[in-house]
Amino acid sequence: MISTIFNTQHYNYPQNFVEIKPKLQQLEQAIKKLEANLMDANEAVLNQRLHPNLGLRVDYASELNPNQLLAATTIEGKALVIAGAGSGKTKTLTYRTSYLLENGVPPKQILLLTFTRKAANEIKSRAKTLLTESLSDDELSEDVLSIHTAPTSKALNDITSGTFHSFCNRLLRQYSGLLGINPRFTILDTGDSEDAIDLIYKEKKYPAQTKKQAFPRKKTLQNIFSTSRNRRIPIRNLIEDNYPDIAIHISIIEQLAVDFHEYKRANHLYDFDDIISQVVRHLKTNDKFRQLLQEHYRYIMVDEYQDTNIPQKQLIDLICAPASVSLMVVGDDNQSIYGFRGANYENILLFGETYPEASLIKLEQNYRSTPAILSYINALSAQITLGYQKQLYSDAAITGDKPIFNRASDETKEAKYIADKIVEHKADYDYNDFAVLCRTSFQSNYVQLEFMERHIPFIVVGGIKFIERRHIKDVLAFIKILYNPNDTIAWHRILTLFKGVGAVTATRLTQAINADNNSFDSLLLPKFAKKSPQLEPLYATLTKAQQADSVTSVIELILDFYIPTLKTIEENWRERSEDFRVLKNLATEYSSLDDFLENLALDPPNDSVAAMDKPEEDDNDKVTISTIHSAKGLEWPVVFVNSLVDGMTPHYRSLDDFEELEEERKLFYVACSRAKNKLYLTAPDYFASYSGYFDKPSRFIAELSADEVEVKSSLRGLAALASDDPVWW
Repeated sequence: MISTIFNTQHYNYPQNFVEIKPKLQQLEQAIKKLEANLMDANEAVLNQRLHPNLGLRVDYASELNPNQLLAATTIEGKALVIAGAGSGKTKTLTYRTSYLLENGVPPKQILLLTFTRKAANEIKSRAKTLLTESLSDDELSEDVLSIHTAPTSKALNDITSGTFHSFCNRLLRQYSGLLGINPRFTILDTGDSEDAIDLIYKEKKYPAQTKKQAFPRKKTLQNIFSTSRNRRIPIRNLIEDNYPDIAIHISIIEQLAVDFHEYKRANHLYDFDDIISQVVRHLKTNDKFRQLLQEHYRYIMVDEYQDTNIPQKQLIDLICAPASVSLMVVGDDNQSIYGFRGANYENILLFGETYPEASLIKLEQNYRSTPAILSYINALSAQITLGYQKQLYSDAAITGDKPIFNRASDETKEAKYIADKIVEHKADYDYNDFAVLCRTSFQSNYVQLEFMERHIPFIVVGGIKFIERRHIKDVLAFIKILYNPNDTIAWHRILTLFKGVGAVTATRLTQAINADNNSFDSLLLPKFAKKSPQLEPLYATLTKAQQADSVTSVIELILDFYIPTLKTIEENWRERSEDFRVLKNLATEYSSLDDFLENLALDPPNDSVAAMDKPEEDDNDKVTISTIHSAKGLEWPVVFVNSLVDGMTPHYRSLDDFEELEEERKLFYVACSRAKNKLYLTAPDYFASYSGYFDKPSRFIAELSADEVEVKSSLRGLAALASDDPVWW
């Protein structure tokens, strides 16, 4: 229910609560309607679904709890599965995949959408193992095994699976003739999109409106354009509400968005948002395309549904419109934490409104955390304003320790406390059993310094991704123009590497190449060749690369040309060149440039991969330091959540917006639910920066009963925790 739980003498309530209350009431009604369709794990129904006459090989009943079994065997109609933290969501999807195949569903009719390729592959791999291990001893004889496992492998390979972007990318290329588009388009990652926006702005020379307020940077502009599309908010409204300082530039920004879109279409470029929105547009306007997909995909599963945005929901709804199409979406509304990326938390709450006949299934048995930690997690869940009712529980015999809250005098002492606890528990755990989770990355600075001083090994999750490194983007730019010579962004990136070639010359040369039917011969024209001696060897390299027989050979040719240039622009070129070994290793997995580029763009490796070739010794035994967003879906025996000062967690920018504050609350819920055995919550006595001075403990801790945690230190009146007042300070 919607309720006010804050003591306003201590914490300010969001200013816009009254304004959005009607919207919250609509969501609350939708939740109640779907709650009325809650399915019961009826023994008779489950027995019928597992009847011996079906000839099922897998013993589903012994492997799954009743509600997991209910979800795995519900294969008709529309259903929402609310999967609480640590409730075996992946296992349930694995067994459902197996159950579909065992019930004779053609694998080509199954579509599995996830948010990472790794998640989709894991589900299919586990299903393959599950079906193979179900064979009897006779069937496992060497001469018979291949007969059974080959169809299993082929069946699972025939399932369409992957991310929303990879699925839509596949559709655009596969049905390009029907849709009237060029299949040889290049995918722009976020950085490429920023560069394109910047290039267009400089080339168009828009009239300056004022010198009082600088024009926004390309990163801000890309974020505005993407958010506007994914959240269906007009650019003008978005800027007025969220970027008032640049409102004076609205008319230019609106025109720039139009020019950016036209630029992409003219040069066969698609950014991440285009890939999905184009499929949605064609599904709405092309009846044949829509009917083909609806007839092809009859059984659809969507993982992490709470993270979907509006275009992703439209994609699902358009394909699943016929009542005969089976749809199961799985998610946890308590873990909807990607609003800043355009995710729409309303999608999961309004599922019953979209599909009035849908069923609701809940997975509440937790296999991760101790009962003591679950008690705290449930108390946090109860404070989330809107959501499906859920109460996580565990059958574990040992209750475990309550979460511990420690408030230190400053950030240095807070970091020391975390390090002390790791040293204290090291006898029982490896370093990789510990994680320090932060609201924002800079909040780990003191922790990193303390760990270095104490020689505690650690890794930091985040930073510049492999695909975003300057030297990797340079090499990929060469490959992009080999695949799509219309890719003007890649041309500009390459040409401006060379001394004597500026933005103007790069633009003119790119135009000449495109005008000459994308021939590289323009590189040899005297008016351009005289600008830089590197244009002629560039021509030779690209021409030779066009004839190369593998992606790896292409990369080797490019590196022979590029590394001498890298030496002139980067002092640490040797260190950077280590990443090229990994790039070549990745290339061996692909037989074509388009597959290689697509997979790097849509599912890039996250880590610096110079380390991927290192031998596996004790290198992996390190404490993880991560942002909470990056930790979603992971778990550790011992978790520390730091910087729990109001204004840092929740972030001060969210305090005046009810929905943003709710997302911050869910973010804290996600952090705490990563812990298996021990949970430590820490905070300095204050935090001071240019943003302000913050000295109250996080409201997410303060609003709970003092009985939920154990306090190990005494600062600023923590002895008063015995009070019944839900606000401790």
